[in-house]
Amino acid sequence: MIIVPAVYIFFLGVFTIFQSRRLWIGQDKREALICALSMTLSAIVGMLLIAEVELPTFVLPYKIVFEPIGKLILSP
Repeated sequence: MIIVPAVYIFFLGVFTIFQSRRLWIGQDKREALICALSMTLSAIVGMLLIAEVELPTFVLPYKIVFEPIGKLILSP
């Protein structure tokens, strides 16, 4: 089970290094840093999803806020 996330990280890392080096050589240093940061974040999330780790959802705060309002509106 550890092989699939490791292969995913390896290929994504190689892709990110080549892409960042291309941007860095082209004097787009800010874009290279943003690209590397976003790819790192997506690699972490992707690896956790491949490993079937339960991630928290962004819906929960909205549910906490709007569920009582909806129940107030819909209650007889």
